[in-house]
Amino acid sequence: MKKVYPFDKNLFFKINKLHKSYRFIIENYNKPFYLYSTEVIKFQYRNLRISFPGKVKFYYAQKSNPSKHILKTLSKMNAGCDTASLGEIKNALIADFKASEIMFSGPGKNKKELIFAIKNNVSLINVESFQELEEINGICIKENKIQKILLRINPHFDSNEKNKIIGGKGVSKFGVDIKEIPRIIKFINETKNIKLSGFHIFNSSQILNNKNIINNSKNVIELIKNICEKYFLNISIIDLGGGFGIPYSSEEKELDLKIISTGIKKIINDKKYKNFLKNIKLIFEPGRYISGMSGIYVTKVLYTKKSYNKNILITEGGINHLLRPALINQKHPIINLTALIEKRTKTESYKIAGPLCTALDEFDENCTLQESKPGDFLAILNAGAYGYTESMLQFLSHPLPEQKYLN
Repeated sequence: MKKVYPFDKNLFFKINKLHKSYRFIIENYNKPFYLYSTEVIKFQYRNLRISFPGKVKFYYAQKSNPSKHILKTLSKMNAGCDTASLGEIKNALIADFKASEIMFSGPGKNKKELIFAIKNNVSLINVESFQELEEINGICIKENKIQKILLRINPHFDSNEKNKIIGGKGVSKFGVDIKEIPRIIKFINETKNIKLSGFHIFNSSQILNNKNIINNSKNVIELIKNICEKYFLNISIIDLGGGFGIPYSSEEKELDLKIISTGIKKIINDKKYKNFLKNIKLIFEPGRYISGMSGIYVTKVLYTKKSYNKNILITEGGINHLLRPALINQKHPIINLTALIEKRTKTESYKIAGPLCTALDEFDENCTLQESKPGDFLAILNAGAYGYTESMLQFLSHPLPEQKYLN
């Protein structure tokens, strides 16, 4: 049987000094809720910023968590913001991100979204198809605008992502294939309303191997260098994507930013790339790395039961509130707050399942907890990214979870 997850080492509890005082979390419980900490957001972003050289810029992937408090926190820290819809662009502007620090991504931007982005001077649009490029050009001609773009490329390599989230290499709805580049470059050269600022490759997610991130970054830079030399391009930006993962189990290790930063610096100073990269800004788009460990999801045990000698906990909230465990089989660390408060020592292995009428509704098939009872409160950790807004909140018409903030 696995050991109980060592919650005191979890960043949410460490940063907020909650390893001994967490009773308040479950006081006045009304229904399942998310609890976020902007102090964790600050800690994670600050670590990125101080670890990497100045030519590296970080754009927060808003899709991971679009909370207005998180966005406001990051805008005050001068982060950039990667957006993937009209709503996210508006969220970023409301949170005081400058238009010059907003990037617009996604393979299916509609005309209304593109018009809004262009009219509001969004700095960069990541173009993902030839037809999208034509649409942008038409809007720019009508509005008498010049729009900076990054061309997103679908490469032949990836970073060996654990679950298919971004999709890796091969057939993909994201970006354009290498063979399409000549036609696109020709089109851009023939128009006065499109400025090719650089290239974008985002081919992996949730990577916990430091070397994989370094090697993938090198592969991206190598590919873009070859393209620029082949087509005589002078660019100012290379977007290396994201992929910075967080540990979801005690067996997984956190990324070592010092190792990654050292690797990136070596690439920048490598004589093969140094002159090429001299006037080029490098971008990473971390989402989960910044927001993932900033939140926990708290729910109550309604019933305990056994089925074929397997202990089962039925909880008040399910995958309608936190879908990712079922969506990509991503198990989160789970702790029993009530058992910790009462200092229970006996442990059991549990299947933890929600209240929904579907067998998909479970958080973990084999979770070790202190002996658990009806009325206990469970906290699902590292739930700050891809939680509330990714889930099936209207499924079976259950109440929506609350969203609360520590800081």
